[in-house]
Amino acid sequence: MGTPIGKPGAMTAMERYLFDVTGYLIIPDALNRDEVEGCLAAAKRAHAPYPQDQWRQLGAVYETEPAVENLMDHPSIFKKVRELMGDYFIIQSSWSTVVPPGFDGGGFHQDGSGIYEFRRLAERTPLVQLRCGFFLTDQTNPNMGNMTMIPGSHNTPSMLPNRADFKDLPIKEIICGKPGAALLFHQGVFHSGTKNEMDFHRYIQHIVYAPPWLVPSDRLKNSPEFLERTTPLRRALVGEWKRPDEPFGAGYARPPFED
Repeated sequence: MGTPIGKPGAMTAMERYLFDVTGYLIIPDALNRDEVEGCLAAAKRAHAPYPQDQWRQLGAVYETEPAVENLMDHPSIFKKVRELMGDYFIIQSSWSTVVPPGFDGGGFHQDGSGIYEFRRLAERTPLVQLRCGFFLTDQTNPNMGNMTMIPGSHNTPSMLPNRADFKDLPIKEIICGKPGAALLFHQGVFHSGTKNEMDFHRYIQHIVYAPPWLVPSDRLKNSPEFLERTTPLRRALVGEWKRPDEPFGAGYARPPFED
């Protein structure tokens, strides 16, 4: 199976087909060099107070880092998000993820709720979380802390076999890309982080979009300081809507998209 490649901007009919079949799209050059450098510097600042030899993800970095805030509705991917999610969605979580040198990799899994897994909702796992990972460091070759995807695995109720055999799974794809690439994927696709054999940390900034009724997982509440200074659209994206009398009933104002 070939790699499902997309381009920055609105989703084409072919990109939609590739996403529906495989469950993901790789978008080279989603960020330019200045944007990558700004987000990478922000990630390093966020992780600096913590041990540097541990895998880690930090939530809601956009609240204090303007470079990361700009990814919330970035034009390279945002119209694709709307194509897949409609007009009513929130940023359910946002994770700045670091993979240190020597990391051995993780196990294949689906994203979502461990308490009630989304694959229980339907035989073809519905799209509940749409994740976009922006590459902030080089991943042009394997063993650089890359993501590995199992194409089409969101379309089957079958569980993967013995976890001991995961590294030998013949249909997996190791995702490679330069800094600035983005990986947009359905939460039902089985995926895993891989080992980092480089002498530098691998950084990715994830933005996770979801229906407005899904509880945010990276924050208990939104920062008042962030809400005060950000745009009306971004306030809506973190769930700060004026709600009608009946929760999730009629009467919600459409988020202030430009088009």
